[in-house]
Order: sequence, then structure tokens, then C-alpha cells
Amino acid sequence: MRPYTRIFSTMTVDGRIASRTGYSRLSCEEDFTLQHSLRAWSDIVVVGSRTALADDPRLTVRRVPGRSPMRGVVDSRLRVPPTARMFTRPGGVLITVEGHGEERLRPYRERGVEIIQAGRGRVDLVQAWRLLYERLGVRRVMVEGGGGLNLGLLEKGLVDEVWVTVAPYVFGSGVSVFEGRGFDGLVEKGELRLLDVKVLCGGWVSLRYEVLRPRLPLDV
Repeated sequence: MRPYTRIFSTMTVDGRIASRTGYSRLSCEEDFTLQHSLRAWSDIVVVGSRTALADDPRLTVRRVPGRSPMRGVVDSRLRVPPTARMFTRPGGVLITVEGHGEERLRPYRERGVEIIQAGRGRVDLVQAWRLLYERLGVRRVMVEGGGGLNLGLLEKGLVDEVWVTVAPYVFGSGVSVFEGRGFDGLVEKGELRLLDVKVLCGGWVSLRYEVLRPRLPLDV
């Protein structure tokens, strides 16, 4: 069993979520509101370690009515400190690998952080998503990047929807919304079906896609 998973990201016209210098302020006001409404829909919001370190996000719901979800980070090397803002209130979740000694994990436990361990050397995302479902009762996940986590989840068939807002900017280089070795495009590719299009703030475009493949069943 695994939770239903949405990726949400805001990118430039050329598909970048951050410039080569790390600049990533791309959302307009309506896009921020959409982001917070999707957080309120979720049981947990998950980011990668690079995103957590670069932005130190709170991952809470503030712009719309609704409860704040749990807040998780995928961090195999424990680079995100237990003092990160996402861990300052109950509901923090650290998704990491097996093999970390209790001494390294204790500072997180002392702050009330739930620890999910899956895989050796690298987080086994399929196992981690199953543990989120079984141990924490997570049924709906929102992923807010970065690009490496987005692609990793898509490659494993763990993504059900992709919500991207296209901002009217071009960077030419930087971090892609899906970052990594990727599909070869010949015999394998990520295939999506467009569900909805909305114009935000007069110039931003929100695109909602359903993932057709690769996509694991929810009841595996």
C-alpha cells in the first residue's frame, strides 16, 4: 500500500525551479495560495534535503483555512539539522536510510521527530512511502521538490499527479523541476495527461497533470 502523491512546483518557462545562483522566488500571490491549499489537502508535505537546506521552509498552512500537515524531508546523510524550522513544531518526519547510530538520531527524537528508515546508502523510496502509509497513516502526500526527489519518485512510479505553475521567466540554466539521469526517451519516459489549465496573476499558468506511467497501483 502507498499514499496518493502529488508533486507541486513552480518553474520558469525553460523548466527551472532555481537559477544557477540558487534564486528560486518564482511564485505570484495566487500561486502561493494554491500551494497552501494543496498543503491543507495533504497529510504530509515532503521535500528533499537540498531544498530544506537552501530554503529552511516551514511547510505549514497559512494562506487558507485548514490544518497544517506533517512535514517530512528525505535526507540519507542527515544533513538537515534537528533545529530546522520544519522540526520546530510537532509533526516533523525524517526519512533516511538504515544504519545511522542512535547517537546521531537522538537529537531528532528529542525534538519529537518521527524517523522513517528505508534502504541502505540511499533512501528506498518505495519502502519509505509504504512505511508512511503503514506507520503514520499517511494517505495523501504533497511533494515540493527539489528536482532530484521529484524525478526519483516519478521513476519509481510513486507519483499520481504533477501540478506545475509556469512563471513568465527564463533562467537558461539551474535546477530542473525533474533533475537527474532520467529516462532515455526511446523505450522509457514519463507520460502525463493534462487535466486542467488556469491562468494565475495574469501571467503565470497552472498546469495539472495525471501521471499515466510509470505509476504503481495504490494497493501494492
